[in-house]
Amino acid sequence: MESRVHRTADTGQLPITGADRENIGRDKVSEVIDELPNWPDPFALASWVQKEADALTYAAVMAGIFDPKAESDTRVLLCVLAYSYAIGIFSSEEIVRNCRTNDAFAALSGGKFLLRQELKWFRCRNRPLLIELVGRVFVRAVCEWYNLGRTEVAPYIETHLRRAAIERLDIARHLDTVDE
Repeated sequence: MESRVHRTADTGQLPITGADRENIGRDKVSEVIDELPNWPDPFALASWVQKEADALTYAAVMAGIFDPKAESDTRVLLCVLAYSYAIGIFSSEEIVRNCRTNDAFAALSGGKFLLRQELKWFRCRNRPLLIELVGRVFVRAVCEWYNLGRTEVAPYIETHLRRAAIERLDIARHLDTVDE
């Protein structure tokens, strides 16, 4: 059952207005997300992932959802997976390869060699955190693209971006299942 916010969003009653007074709907937001792999500075996107991960893991630790001492490379795995899913790389094998060949991935992984199995295991155990982090990165990208403050993003847009994050994690899960 969808909430009232979702229904009004479907009728277009809650648009975001950009700095140039342009109405920004779900289609335009989706275009921004689809352009993340072509973002001019991949290191800027990687730094957003790290900043959002820091804020998220602090909140998750405080809520008792996440134990940072449970695994040695928790932050690294969280950041690498979120960055990968944000730019449309879903296969754990391809993520591992990019950590060895792509400078932005190498910066996020701290030069560590990750294994496909640990990425898959981490994604399964920390799915809610990854969904939240990828969703936050999407919101930040939209805010940066349209020069908006975080509070200017309508709730239905945040919901739309969260659904996009869920879809990306589902794609990763299915690709990993096929790769086995």
